[in-house]
Amino acid sequence: MKGNKLKIMPGAGPFYFEGNEIGLLIIHGGGGGTCADLKPLAEDLHARGDYTIYVPLLPGFGTTPEDLKNVHIDDWKSALDKDLGKLMNKCDMIVVGGHSMGGVLTLLLATNYNLDGIFTISTPIGIRSFLIYLVPFFKIFMKYHAVDSEQFRKDTNQKWVGYDKIPLNIVPKIKKLMKIIKKSLTEVNCPTLLFQGRFDSVIKKDSMNYIYNNINSKKKWKIWLEHNDHPILNSPDHNQIVLELIKFIKKICP
Repeated sequence: MKGNKLKIMPGAGPFYFEGNEIGLLIIHGGGGGTCADLKPLAEDLHARGDYTIYVPLLPGFGTTPEDLKNVHIDDWKSALDKDLGKLMNKCDMIVVGGHSMGGVLTLLLATNYNLDGIFTISTPIGIRSFLIYLVPFFKIFMKYHAVDSEQFRKDTNQKWVGYDKIPLNIVPKIKKLMKIIKKSLTEVNCPTLLFQGRFDSVIKKDSMNYIYNNINSKKKWKIWLEHNDHPILNSPDHNQIVLELIKFIKKICP
C-alpha cells in the first residue's frame, strides 16, 4: 500500500503489517505529528494479535507544513475512503481506530461504512485551550505556530516525527470536523471502544462521555486511562491500551 507521492519525511510512514483476516486501519492525529505516533501501537497489536494493520499518512502530513496549510478536510476523507477500500479487499473483518483528530475521522467513517468495530483514543468533541479562540486573530499576523520538535524527539527517544511548525488554519479544519461529527454521532451503531486520558490537557474533559452517550452502538465501552495526557507516543498506558484493544477485537471478531 502506497501513501503520499510527495517526498515523505524519514520515519513518517505510512506503515503496513501483513497479518490475518482481521484488518485494522489506524489513523493518526492532526497536531503536526505523523504515523510515527502510532507505530509502537501498530507493532504491538500486530505482534500479539497477528492482525493486518495499515496506518495511512494523511494528506498534508509528513511532507511540508505548506502542504498541511493547503490541504482540505475532503482530501483526508477521500484518502481514507481509498485506504479503507484497499483493506476491505484484503480482510474479512474491519476495525478502524484513531488518535485525537484521527478518532474524529474514525467516527466519520463509521457513519458511512458497515464496520465490524471502531476505537478512539483521546478524541475531542471540544478543545480545552483558550488559544483556539484566538486563532482567527493570530491568523491576521502569522500563518504558522512553532512546534518544539526537538523536545518532542528528546521526550520520545527520537521516535517522534513531525513538523517544526504547523499552520494555524489546522484549527478551523479540526473544529469543522468536530462540528460535523457531533451532528452525526447517532449514525454510529457498530461496536465501539473509547479511551481518554484522565489528565488530558488538550481536549474537553467530557469528550469521551459525550461520544459514548450519543452514539447508537448497542455494544460500547469506555476506559479512562489513569496516567495519560493527550499524546499517544510513549503513552504510560500503552500496555493497557494494547491489551484492551485485543480483548475488544476478540469480542467483536470471534
